[in-house]
Amino acid sequence: MIIGILRIRTQKVIKRTINRWRYNLKRLEDIECQKTFKTKLREGASASALRYETHEGVEQKWERIKTTFQHIGENTLGQEDNTRKEWISDSTWKMIERRKQTNGRLCATYARTKKGKELEKEYAALSKEIKKNVRKDH
Repeated sequence: MIIGILRIRTQKVIKRTINRWRYNLKRLEDIECQKTFKTKLREGASASALRYETHEGVEQKWERIKTTFQHIGENTLGQEDNTRKEWISDSTWKMIERRKQTNGRLCATYARTKKGKELEKEYAALSKEIKKNVRKDH
């Protein structure tokens, strides 16, 4: 009985984290996107100022500002793509996409057929080429 209680207490506690995502700030390098973001932010700030109440507490003000920024960020910037590493060149990323498409076609076909074997060879060749290009990029 004591051993069972001891095991329960020593189990690892898993903390749940809020799944937040980042905004694609690279889009702000584009001047047009930057202008639209600024104008929408100004419009959102003026619209939220109209809803401003004098007896509003600090928490309510923060929530109003935060939701305005989140809404505008989601609509104009979008979600950041975490899978893309900056040090890998665009041509290598295109090859990776081709390999993914080849893998999808390979999964859809029966591997022992002639077409399946050709797709396996193509996939292996693309993988080799990608590895070479990534070494050059790094």
